Amino acid sequence: MKRIVILVTALFGLVLGAAAFEKGDARFTQKDVENFQEVMNLVAGDRDLPASELIVKIAKHFLGTPYVAGTLEQEPERLTVNTRETDCILFVEMCLAMTLTAKEAEPTFEKYVDNLRRLRYRDGKVDGYASRLHYTSEWIIQGTTRGIFSEVSRECGGSPLDQKFNFMSNHPASYKQLKDSPETVALIRGFEKNLESWDYWFIPKADLPKCIKNIRTGDIIGFNSSTPGLDIAHVAIAYWEGDVLTFIHASYTEKKVVINKTPLVPYTNGIKGHNGLRVVRLK
Repeated sequence: MKRIVILVTALFGLVLGAAAFEKGDARFTQKDVENFQEVMNLVAGDRDLPASELIVKIAKHFLGTPYVAGTLEQEPERLTVNTRETDCILFVEMCLAMTLTAKEAEPTFEKYVDNLRRLRYRDGKVDGYASRLHYTSEWIIQGTTRGIFSEVSRECGGSPLDQKFNFMSNHPASYKQLKDSPETVALIRGFEKNLESWDYWFIPKADLPKCIKNIRTGDIIGFNSSTPGLDIAHVAIAYWEGDVLTFIHASYTEKKVVINKTPLVPYTNGIKGHNGLRVVRLK
């Protein structure tokens, strides 16, 4: 641990012992550094595993981590690194960033922070609230462009999806960074229009029973939202337990990271607000 402390101090110029650090565009705590290193130690002998296996091992390590919403909604906008508490997309993003970092020649905390930045922000640049990828569809497009994964919703038996994007720009009062900033709303609307120029596929609820055989452990699954103008309402990691497909996620109802007790198909069919799934596969 002494080596880690020296490394972080050298990289970020921080004063150790403080509860939280803010340096440049990053915000994190010493506990986040320690949690990161614990995971790197855990997977040190597994770095050559396929990314889909590695992400599941990392996800299981975080079982029981508290679910907390809104951890990114701090001002000014910075890259918030939080391994201590999470919501659904941040959980998947954290596990993916750690998977990418574990495969680096030298898996340092600095590289983990950079991997998070390049996943969460447009072109990997923190430049205000609008630079964050608020729609999961754009997060998928950027990750696909970078060669990290590819969306396989169509290959899994999906159908064309007429996806609209306007929820944020139509509901600025729901976001503290938008309600008094028409300039930021205009930026968001521009990104929404760009997203509408892409083609989308999804697996409708009714088709899930015949399509789940095509979903693999380690796939990232997005629960498509039935709310007009919103794309994906929940994100998880697919996980086969024997011949039963379930998923690992940060659960809003259980308030922690869990392996879901209800299998994927009955869960999706029984929950309101979701009309099907999208599937992303790591490379």
